[in-house]
Amino acid sequence: MQKLGVVMFKTNKISLSILASLVSISVQAHDHGHDDIEVISVMGVTHPAPNNSSVMKMDVSQLDTAGTVAVYNSELMEAQSSQSLGDVLKNDASISAGNTRRGRERFYMRGFVLEPDQSYLRDGQFHLSRYSQPIELYDRIEVLKGTGALLYGKSTPAGLINLVTKKADTEEFEFSIQQEFGSFGHAKSTLDISGALNESGTLRARSILSKSSKEGWRKYKDGSKAESDRFVGALMLEADLSDDTSVTFNYDRTDDDSQLDMGALHLKNKDTKKYELVGKRGYIWDMPWSKRESNVENIGFTLNSDLNDDWSINTGINQQTHERTTLESMYGRVQGTDLVKNEYSLRGRETFEQFDVTTGFFDLKGEFETGSINHRLVIGTNMVDYSRTGKQMTVDFADKVSWDDRTIIDRPDSLDYRNGKDMLEVKRKSYGVYLQDQIEINDQWHIIAGVRFDREETDASTQNNILPKLGLIYHPTANTSVYATYSESFEPKDPVMNSDDINYGKKLDAERGESYEIGAKGEFLDGALYLSTALFSIEQNNKVITATSSHNPPVTTQAGAVRHRGIEFTAEGQLTDDLSLLTSMMYLDAKVIQDPRFAGKRSKDVPKFSASTWLNYSITDNTQVSAGAVYVGERYGESANEFLKDAYVKVDLGFSHTMSFAKDHDAVVRLTVDNLFDVDYLRGGCTNNANFGDGRAIKASIQYRF
Repeated sequence: MQKLGVVMFKTNKISLSILASLVSISVQAHDHGHDDIEVISVMGVTHPAPNNSSVMKMDVSQLDTAGTVAVYNSELMEAQSSQSLGDVLKNDASISAGNTRRGRERFYMRGFVLEPDQSYLRDGQFHLSRYSQPIELYDRIEVLKGTGALLYGKSTPAGLINLVTKKADTEEFEFSIQQEFGSFGHAKSTLDISGALNESGTLRARSILSKSSKEGWRKYKDGSKAESDRFVGALMLEADLSDDTSVTFNYDRTDDDSQLDMGALHLKNKDTKKYELVGKRGYIWDMPWSKRESNVENIGFTLNSDLNDDWSINTGINQQTHERTTLESMYGRVQGTDLVKNEYSLRGRETFEQFDVTTGFFDLKGEFETGSINHRLVIGTNMVDYSRTGKQMTVDFADKVSWDDRTIIDRPDSLDYRNGKDMLEVKRKSYGVYLQDQIEINDQWHIIAGVRFDREETDASTQNNILPKLGLIYHPTANTSVYATYSESFEPKDPVMNSDDINYGKKLDAERGESYEIGAKGEFLDGALYLSTALFSIEQNNKVITATSSHNPPVTTQAGAVRHRGIEFTAEGQLTDDLSLLTSMMYLDAKVIQDPRFAGKRSKDVPKFSASTWLNYSITDNTQVSAGAVYVGERYGESANEFLKDAYVKVDLGFSHTMSFAKDHDAVVRLTVDNLFDVDYLRGGCTNNANFGDGRAIKASIQYRF
């Protein structure tokens, strides 16, 4: 708690007077007494129905959704002691890990890269995810599989991630303080306070503060470890303007400082003609002065109003500012590697970037009937105003570095972004108008039809897109459904930016995708168990590819195309009163179908088969044990399919026990073990490197709440 107090004192972006008022007023509310309130704690897997803030924008059940939406809630995150978005998404076999070398996470969904500037939402609005997400702020993570372009515009054809924030939605005073400790120097303190600010309960607030640090387990040449420190602070306000209208305000800030670790290097051996890992498993190729400092602020509001029993409006605006400075001793491909002398070259680069993103949306939603046919209609519009500016300085190092000694090459004084050149300024404005109608012909047959008009403007070009979507749902019984959907996606691309490229400055068309999906769902055991399966085929054309060689300058064209086909299965819910289950499996055939060099190859970092499972068993009402396993099949670490990463199975364990004290006061003790058998495995990567998965890690925490 000492570290948390220091951070609270130093952070000038969050008003401590507001926090103090919140605590004071909420304590007064608590002192009034709530003897009649029964506290019910639920641990395990649940499958909440989508609500107004969900990724589908409609209050419909899973059985009435013509697609696949996975929901991972806060109970699951707590049971698994999730520290990052990757810790949550490991439960979804359709998602595989990408590069993490610069202090943030990247992912693939159904084999397609989830781009940080188009594949993430926050409470249903576009969210720039160029940083490691503060998982302590989120109530649940929603995964929309299949294109979300109709409702959100520019996106990958595989789907979207929606981060649903915690809300100030309770009138009673609630207080939680938690302390965690764990392997690799892990330490985390979290404070969460919420409650009403007035006697009537129409004005409510919530504040979350978190401070964490970690040392890591890999070492630099001088023996030091890659350290990271993070502070997260948030304030949420919610007011009921009337019985039918509410407005929310949110502010949060994430400060993240971490040293860099490019991971493992894989190179082709000139003698064996095969790719192999180079260097020691615990060796960090970067110099210890390599680091990234990231500061992200979000501020916004939303308004929800029920016009009558059938119609409602939802609108909101959010402003996101992200400043980051990245100091690298190695960037791009590793240069000058000598496998005989065990030497390599350094390439220094410092980059300062500022991202400013303003988003807004307006939705009109309602139900009406035409004769005996019921309609659920969404008419909406959204906008994104995006800009990026920055400066960059690069320095070449004359001396080579050996991975067999402890010699550190110091940072040159000239390696300062303020000595460099301005980066190309990028500005984009996107506007979209969409209409979606879920037509309930009768209890068995439903049709979903929609269309979107989208426009993206940049200094270089303007692109207009019309996107259709069509879905059909059939209910054989009241607790089952079968569906089929067709949808399209688009991803506008910037002109060719590399001045060395033969096609430098050439305008590029949008990459376009087509997605077909059929699936079946069912709720069994009186609705306690949810099962679903989906068969999909996604094709993306106009893909941007760059051909390079040692003798000719690079050439960027749009001659690429890929086709990903697969099948998914999910089982989720209660098997018995005491045993819950979450299981996910996917088989994926992901191939490049057009490319001058890689046609016929498997897409990078995509396993053919992957699976995950998590079981939670209640020994008593207050004690639970959990066990889970993640299987990731073989996959190639680069586009030429010459470096094969081995398959692996990782086993995790969990335990929690709740101790009750005074009325409504309790303490929760949790213990988790990640990678129980200390499996040595590789995660995602980029170019010619891959990231090592963490070894066995034990985390323990105690939480006091009332």
